[in-house]
Amino acid sequence: MKISTLSSTVGLLAGLAKLVAADCSLSNDGNYYCATTNAIIYSNVGVSATYNDVTLMDETTCACSSQQVSFSGSLAPLDEELSVHFRGPVNLKQFAVYYPANGASLKKRDNVAEEECAEIVTKRKHRHKRDIAVEYVEVTATMYVDADGQTVTTGTGEQQPTTTQLVNDINVAEQTPTTTQQNTVATEQTPIQQTTPTTTTLSNNNYPPATTTAQQQETTTANTIATTATAPSSSNTNGGSVAVGSWERTSYFTPGSTSNCTFMNNQGGTAGSGTWSACFGNSISYAASNGVDGAGSAIALDDVTLKSGQEFMIFSGATCNGNECGYYREGIPAYHGFGGNQKIFVFEFEMPSDTNGNGYNQDMPAIWLLNAKIPRTLQYGKSECSCWETGCGEMDLFEILSNGSNKLISHVHDAQGGGTQDYFQRPIGNTLKAAVIFNGNDKSIHIVEIDGDVGATLDQATVQSWLSKSGSAAALP
Repeated sequence: MKISTLSSTVGLLAGLAKLVAADCSLSNDGNYYCATTNAIIYSNVGVSATYNDVTLMDETTCACSSQQVSFSGSLAPLDEELSVHFRGPVNLKQFAVYYPANGASLKKRDNVAEEECAEIVTKRKHRHKRDIAVEYVEVTATMYVDADGQTVTTGTGEQQPTTTQLVNDINVAEQTPTTTQQNTVATEQTPIQQTTPTTTTLSNNNYPPATTTAQQQETTTANTIATTATAPSSSNTNGGSVAVGSWERTSYFTPGSTSNCTFMNNQGGTAGSGTWSACFGNSISYAASNGVDGAGSAIALDDVTLKSGQEFMIFSGATCNGNECGYYREGIPAYHGFGGNQKIFVFEFEMPSDTNGNGYNQDMPAIWLLNAKIPRTLQYGKSECSCWETGCGEMDLFEILSNGSNKLISHVHDAQGGGTQDYFQRPIGNTLKAAVIFNGNDKSIHIVEIDGDVGATLDQATVQSWLSKSGSAAALP
């Protein structure tokens, strides 16, 4: 939300007036929704700023140290390596990542009308259990409503859950790790040791995924591609050449088969991969084929539907060697994410209803992207132990905000922040196929519904047709 010399209350009332004029409505869940859309277009994505990059997770003192790093450029920091996250109820039917091949390049968009977004404050429930602001034209700070109903303005946009939100009076130090102990941390810890911040400049890491692991190659089907560590090759496994201006699929998943995708969750220390400690709880680990349990090696996800609150994530098939991935928690299976400011993600998924139980995030599925550094240190727990709170990057692609809703909202959370209250229809009883196009040439990110099959390559005409789809506009400051 743009913060001006006017009071926050005046700004809120003005925002509400805009919503009324725009025929948006307040739902019973406390969120505002506008219209159904088949495309969301983020423009002016990318900012020059800093975040705190974790440099040490000390198991002796239970403290995390960090240093300040700077970033800038088109789509920054979302041009850094990203991991892809899923929360149930969800059934993933297809996932693919494409990179330019043979000179392919996304063109700048022409004459795309950017709708003015209303300024409103809503209460949102999420995996971070946050109450935050949505719908921005310019964002220099974020307003949210705290647990006592008080309006609070911050400069970071959102807050991770505290220890007591994750663990209800549980002394983790007295427990041994189990598969039900996911995302737990100790309730009382030694204060974080503050170090004098230094500044490091990050270069844009256009890191295409690397060759699949041996475990993954065993499950690779004939129509998937194993790529090199430098760039997509000029031919595919079907024997045909990749046309000039086309996009090559570098990662691919269908149930039971995967190429250059590594499935993980937060079950470290329970089943042969990752680690657990009283200080930091469960780390990331390989995910079993059911997506819920841990595993000792990389395994393809089966055709499974995760229940409410259950989560898994996807990294590339390239392991982190040396200092390639920066600092990460000791003892984890560390993999590269998907980097670069020109890339395309394709999803096909179903989000069925889940009315059983009343657990955290009940019947609130979501698909989102995180800076891959976050899960490699600590996705849930102490805020000082990941770069998330200081704005290293999150993008919610498809998120249900309240129990049982059928409206999928998108939002960006970093030093900019922004989104739209237009929504995709939740796929219940059917699947939704969508492409997420990162276009560094004009600083835009497109989320669009698509039809038809996608193969080992995408021709430029297909990609440009996706880019030309009109929909809800979200201009970042």
